[in-house]
Amino acid sequence: MLAHRSSSPRRFLLSIALWACAVAPLGAAKPGERETAARIDSLFEKAADGQPAQTGAVSDEHFLRRATLDLTGKLPSADEVEKFIADAAPDKRAALIDRLLASEQYAVNWGRYWRDTVTYHTPASGNYLRWQLFDQWWADQFRKNRPWNEVVGALVTAVGINDEQAPVNYLTSMFGNPVELAAVTSRVFLGVQIQCAECHDAKLEPFKREQFHELAAFFGRARIIQHKDVEGRGTPYAIEGRADGQYFMTDKKKPDRLLAVQPRFLTGESVPLEADDGERRAALARFLTSPKNPWFAKAYVNRMWNSLLGWGFYPTVADLGSDVVPQHQEVLELLTERWIESGYDTRWLFRTITTTRAYQSQQTATPSEDRATAVACVCPQRLRPEQVFEALQKALGFDEHDKTIPAPATTSAPAVQRHTGVRHMVYQAFKFNPSTPFDEVLGTIPQALVMMNSALVHTYTSAQGQTVLARMLAEGKSDDEIVAALYGKVLARQPTAEERQTCERYLKKVGDRQEALEDVLWTLINSTEFLLKK
Repeated sequence: MLAHRSSSPRRFLLSIALWACAVAPLGAAKPGERETAARIDSLFEKAADGQPAQTGAVSDEHFLRRATLDLTGKLPSADEVEKFIADAAPDKRAALIDRLLASEQYAVNWGRYWRDTVTYHTPASGNYLRWQLFDQWWADQFRKNRPWNEVVGALVTAVGINDEQAPVNYLTSMFGNPVELAAVTSRVFLGVQIQCAECHDAKLEPFKREQFHELAAFFGRARIIQHKDVEGRGTPYAIEGRADGQYFMTDKKKPDRLLAVQPRFLTGESVPLEADDGERRAALARFLTSPKNPWFAKAYVNRMWNSLLGWGFYPTVADLGSDVVPQHQEVLELLTERWIESGYDTRWLFRTITTTRAYQSQQTATPSEDRATAVACVCPQRLRPEQVFEALQKALGFDEHDKTIPAPATTSAPAVQRHTGVRHMVYQAFKFNPSTPFDEVLGTIPQALVMMNSALVHTYTSAQGQTVLARMLAEGKSDDEIVAALYGKVLARQPTAEERQTCERYLKKVGDRQEALEDVLWTLINSTEFLLKK
């Protein structure tokens, strides 16, 4: 939905001016976590051949925004920034990390990440994928800090009706298709792209065609069943096991001939051809999540490191099955080994990574063409769609459930819907596959239209009505106070002296105070910094 007033040339010039002066540097844990973090940093120092592997620590203000966005998906408030800066406790960063990991927002944020990761490519309708139930289930796994091996095991062994048993949606969202389930399970939870071997031996990975179908055979006796509509619930689907039937692959030499395939995992473990569905998928869960599996734990560690620092040990999160030698291999091996010892504790991993000097470095960088980094630091990343919405909501102060909102409002849609209203608008514009390398996530025209010309942004950057800016003016705040407050709400930091001067000159030039302050707010919302975590 577009507003009547489009972005003006002077707003564009203001954006350039503020961007030019925002050239600041881009750049209590358990003993085992702190010791592991220290070991990681020492390995980076060793790899740097005596040169500093990281620059000094990032400012408290910058660290608070980075960690809060990473762990909770939200911007810190101006009050939180002020209190954190004023806190003189030497371990306040560790205490912040603990507090964020214990929050409800942490569970929701990482639940959304994995919800999108496992369902991004599915074309399934709401009957096959009960979005809200699956969404809630994922958040609950992180809320309870359920060990990652148990989470994955629950997904691959799920049975029941998908609007009653949330994990079943992993299977029904791919229509119970063994081929799709094998490909996604391997790619997401092992970082191995074995789907390339479905029709022929893989060219870039060391997997044979038979191995792909042997993996798919673990799902070969899981049957998808459509249920009737009861009390308006739609037509849900269920996954049930069957004792008979086999998974077949075609004979390459005789395409009209089908060959029964024995379930066999990529590391060689198998179950008998006559094994029923329960035995097959339970065995798959054991083989998949075993500490002896060379990919399972390493894939999760690589993915989370990539999510937090913007670069991974492998070029992508799905290169573990190739012959690519990971960068900083000693760090990867250490972190993987220690994480397994923690019992696949997801909070342990987050706490350890965010405690490292690498994560807390003030320096930022851009990965090279092969996605390697010269130093151990954070690479800037675009916010995920849900994070963009949360940031907009905090910065502009609107209520997504307000029926008068000047954009699609929420409805009483059934639970099969993903999002409704303005959240849906933002989500659809900014959505991308969480497995995509961050340097490949680019801005789009629909995103620019939402940020620059949507009725939502136009209305809530106004100095009229029930808006943040209107309230500040009504309270009699000075220009400098308002500019500082807008920076705090939108970017979670205070403006630099140069930015203050730029805004002051702009207000004098425009003459109309309300219109100039609207332009300042609009410009901050449309700044690159607003959409980045760095």
